[in-house]
Amino acid sequence: MEIIQAEHERGHVQHAFFKDAMLGRFYAICNCCSCCCGAMQAHRNGTPMLASSGYVSQLNGELCAGCGTCVTACPFSAIEIGATGIEIDQEACMGCGVCVSQCENLALSLVRSPAKGEPLEIMELMNQKM
Repeated sequence: MEIIQAEHERGHVQHAFFKDAMLGRFYAICNCCSCCCGAMQAHRNGTPMLASSGYVSQLNGELCAGCGTCVTACPFSAIEIGATGIEIDQEACMGCGVCVSQCENLALSLVRSPAKGEPLEIMELMNQKM
């Protein structure tokens, strides 16, 4: 978990990959930057290779300073500065949480989005008996 946390703080996105042969358990966890991850590039170019976390980013406008750090940090280009301030494209948001951890004002949080599917609870999977 220390590696995952350190990579998240660097702005990398965690992806869990599965293999049918692993009996429904996760096979590998990648820590990807958006510039060189083939799956993220394919996703941005219209070939969906990634599943949402089951969460989306939500803005608390009262805490937002409008600095744009989240816009730069978002690896899925789901955040932009619009006419009324920070705008989050809920459809494009994959719920990775990179923007949340980069916001110094704590203006962003992740909230469950049933439209995005069920979240992967890695800690629960790790604790299951084999």
